[in-house]
Amino acid sequence: MTAIASDSSIPRETPEAPAVPSRTLATAPAPFLLYGVAASLGSVPLEELERRARAVTREQLGRWFARLRNTEEAALLTTCHRVELVLLVRSAAEVDRWLELLPGTPRSWQLREGSELVRHLFRVAAGRESLASGEAEVRLQVRAAERSVESRHPRPVLAELLSAAVAAAEEVAPARSPTPSVALVAAAALRELVGVPSPRVVVVGTGAVGRQLAEHLATFARVTVVYRARAPKKGFVEATGARAVHLDSLAEELGRADAVVTAIKSGSPCLGVPDIPSDRPIVLVDLGLPRNIDPQVRTLPNVRLVDLEELHASSASPVADRVQDRQVAALAAAYDDRLRRQLKEPWVDAWLRSVEEIRQEELANARRFWGSLTPEQEEAVGRLTERLVRRLVVPPAQRLRSLPAGPDGERERRLALRLLRPDLDDP
Repeated sequence: MTAIASDSSIPRETPEAPAVPSRTLATAPAPFLLYGVAASLGSVPLEELERRARAVTREQLGRWFARLRNTEEAALLTTCHRVELVLLVRSAAEVDRWLELLPGTPRSWQLREGSELVRHLFRVAAGRESLASGEAEVRLQVRAAERSVESRHPRPVLAELLSAAVAAAEEVAPARSPTPSVALVAAAALRELVGVPSPRVVVVGTGAVGRQLAEHLATFARVTVVYRARAPKKGFVEATGARAVHLDSLAEELGRADAVVTAIKSGSPCLGVPDIPSDRPIVLVDLGLPRNIDPQVRTLPNVRLVDLEELHASSASPVADRVQDRQVAALAAAYDDRLRRQLKEPWVDAWLRSVEEIRQEELANARRFWGSLTPEQEEAVGRLTERLVRRLVVPPAQRLRSLPAGPDGERERRLALRLLRPDLDDP
């Protein structure tokens, strides 16, 4: 038996397949909803943000996702001063279930929904929400969030959203070197706090932030970069004039350092009170989340410790770049329009599937009165019913798909679905 042909994929059913009662779709799923659940240095203290960064990992995300069956997709976005979940869910109640699992009180997490979240992610990718306005390295972190997506949805939504945010950032502001970053903010703080000319500065970490630190510090300091697994490339060392040593030599380097900056993903403090020399003043800057330096070092009289919370509090508000802000907003709005249509589509599919199930059910009921039909005759009856149903349902389905975004289109969509499927819950 043939099935309805339309722009939606509807399963084709053979004559031998049993009919499916139409009541199985009496309550089709609600339209998928997009939510962001976020904590940042602007909303919680560093100690609390660190606790959340330890608790909300990619591995834990996978475990939670497996439990919450009304979540279609979930992604984790972490930067040096934020922990965010991006969720595609079937109902707002599902977000409450996530909040019950997350550390901290539900009210301590900032919620964003739909268009607001899309704009936020586009701004994050463009560096408009960073400690250093215009930071480009955050794009790598958004890419990492794209790779973290857990999904049971038939089509990618969150991966495409995060990828579009990065593409918009690269269109509006192509990455340049050196780029504004937290490394620039940290280097400026060191220049102000270290009271000796040409200080010896140890940079722990050779990732993107560590390399940028060496570049910025090379203009006024003698820099040693400490690597954990792989030494930095020769060209980088020569360009910055830095020394490169293995992590095993950190204690020796601390013995003659005027300042230390940590930018390493250690998961736990790599420097504590016993590690810090006591024979001279020393400035420590911790860019880790979770923190790389035990905050107890503040008890040492010769130590000045600067962490992300202090950098965030002392950094200027993001520099207004109205042209870039407008460009990012326009690209976010255009993508949001497409996404709204995409998220509405499952309702159309649910309706078309229900129509197909009704057709198959009625054909199965009619077989009791047909008597014996040849395969050719049964195929002819199936094609006739298919053509009739297609003429009735495909035009309104196409109209539903083409409804514009915004309040007017949303009202029209809800009314149409209520008329077409009065057995559905209010969408």
